[in-house]
Amino acid sequence: MALLEAVVRSWQRLARGLHSPSLDEFGNFLVSQALPPYAKLAAAGKLYGIDMSAGTAKAPATAMPTTSPEWGLYNASSSETLVAILACAHLSSGTTGLGVSIVGAAAIGPQTAVTADYTGATKTCLDGSQKKGDFYIVNNPTLVGATPAWVPFDGTKMDNIAQVAVGVTLKAEVSGLLVAKPNGGMVAFEVVGAAGTSDLYDFMAIVAMLEMDL
Repeated sequence: MALLEAVVRSWQRLARGLHSPSLDEFGNFLVSQALPPYAKLAAAGKLYGIDMSAGTAKAPATAMPTTSPEWGLYNASSSETLVAILACAHLSSGTTGLGVSIVGAAAIGPQTAVTADYTGATKTCLDGSQKKGDFYIVNNPTLVGATPAWVPFDGTKMDNIAQVAVGVTLKAEVSGLLVAKPNGGMVAFEVVGAAGTSDLYDFMAIVAMLEMDL
């Protein structure tokens, strides 16, 4: 017997109730998605936005980080996993250098406890409720455990030139590739680039807080 048995159906409207998975006439497994990605998580109050633009914008690092990144997202929950969805670096002032990227990593093992958000940070649930989520954004954490692998998630292209482009944003679609486990896990991010002229970046992110049976 096959591990997955499905029914071949032509296009039709199905009545409410339980139905077997469907294959098309070519044997393709049919998957449909009526809602935009993450819509159900947002509606369920599982997505959170983080914005530190009311604080102090930061200059990019000129070398890859090791154990002292600019930004960390610390998971203080005892049951939920922090799943990084999106991380953004927004040029708030200055002139960019010849290239810039946003890199991320999952810190190794439980990290030093964080009990408050970075001053100037705004953290809200994306369903519009008052939920805050049991996690914190911290500036310049010292990662313990070892140096993690740092991975670029977005960056300027090879033909970039130094320019004034206030408002330009690097948008790193992490999409769950970095997670912070309960009880002290952390994901971290750094803006890395050639030195510009007083270029300063705000950091924003979207994360999910989920109970995961792994």
